[in-house]
Amino acid sequence: HKMASVKLTYFNLRARGEPLRLLLAYGGVKYEDERLSPVWVDPTAWNELKPQTPYGQLPVLNWDGTVISQSMACARFIAKEIGIAGRTNLERAQVDEIIDVIQDLINKGASLYFAKDDEGLKNHMTVTIPTSLGQLEKRIESRGGQFMVGNSFSFADLHLYGYVSELPDKSVLDGVPKIKSLTERVANLPNIKTWVESRPVTDM
Repeated sequence: HKMASVKLTYFNLRARGEPLRLLLAYGGVKYEDERLSPVWVDPTAWNELKPQTPYGQLPVLNWDGTVISQSMACARFIAKEIGIAGRTNLERAQVDEIIDVIQDLINKGASLYFAKDDEGLKNHMTVTIPTSLGQLEKRIESRGGQFMVGNSFSFADLHLYGYVSELPDKSVLDGVPKIKSLTERVANLPNIKTWVESRPVTDM
């Protein structure tokens, strides 16, 4: 299995690029981490690149010369390449289910943030997130309590870790001890730990 030539292009932010960087880190994939200045800092680089991207958005992943857009399409592809997408179609569906729950939370949080809806954000933090994490806790309990799917590490665990690590208030994890334990275990995986400790420091 020869190493693919890989380039990830995103802004110099974690945000929608970080799930891909965490996957690449976990898989030990060597890649070019191309980071553009966020538009509110300096829009020049993005304005030049934008017309050359498939949908006028980032991230884009270049894998051996083929460009893939849409962050979750990229993520699912990398997860398959590195062997953590689930071992059967059923497991892959279970992994996808967890990813979709987390993406709903991310998208909802982002839309409230950009709408500057303080009341909605507060409700999201105090009601929606704890409720969803409680539902995910039931899922992990029903599947042996160690991992989200199939009693082994998968993209579902990595994505959950990535989401939880960005939460401003970690006390919400006290109500979901199995998820808390899982995310701590993921944080200590050598490749993840090395990446998180060495990655560029960004606001988001």
